[in-house]
Amino acid sequence: MNYRNIQRSSASEQVMKAILGNIKEGTLKPGEKLPTERKLAKMFGVGRSTVREAVSALAVVGYLEVIQGSGTFLKMDVKSGESATFDFSDIQVAANIIDLVEVREILECNAVKLAARRAEPEDLERIEGIVTQMKKTVADFNAFTPHDCDFHIALAQATGNATILEMMKGIVKKIHNSYGNFKSRSLFQTETAVFTAEKIVACIKNGDGEEASRQMYNHLRLVTTGLKQMIPQVRKQGKAPMTVQGHL
Repeated sequence: MNYRNIQRSSASEQVMKAILGNIKEGTLKPGEKLPTERKLAKMFGVGRSTVREAVSALAVVGYLEVIQGSGTFLKMDVKSGESATFDFSDIQVAANIIDLVEVREILECNAVKLAARRAEPEDLERIEGIVTQMKKTVADFNAFTPHDCDFHIALAQATGNATILEMMKGIVKKIHNSYGNFKSRSLFQTETAVFTAEKIVACIKNGDGEEASRQMYNHLRLVTTGLKQMIPQVRKQGKAPMTVQGHL
């Protein structure tokens, strides 16, 4: 791979462009391992967090694969000569959302176990009422997402743990605000989201925390899957394409 120090403005975007430039020119080949995060940071003259953000974003759109314990590789199905046709800002937003989903998996997949033990009748009534509103808005993603937000907050409330509730309010607010960057584009299948939400509620009612946790994982993964499918097409939404060329 070829490297050159880059300007610090929009550093992570510049690192992404540099890596894609190497892909386009064939100096980085399918299956090839990238240098370590530390080495990349030194080569580009940026911080490791900048490299990490760029690599995470390119993994989101399917160019790179991060294998724990082995390193970061260019995916085998990426062809030399390819250039980017997506909006880099959308990639970064998507990467941030996926990071937040990972946090939610840790928190919510355990929170529903607690809710299955502690939920009161009024909690279940509140949650079921929200699911009903979710069903009514499946055809309109922008109308659906506030109810989805309320669903997750209501589940946190059902744990009876004030700290979990406050944490969830903050996380859910961040992720749903990020959805605004993809206005008019559904990030996941709302019908499937309702289906998994109903499964979660049924498990909580039955006191089955383990199955509720599994269904929550499936529910949250809808966002990650949707983003990874969408991002390569983002630039086709009426914006001029951005082509990455050369080395930085």
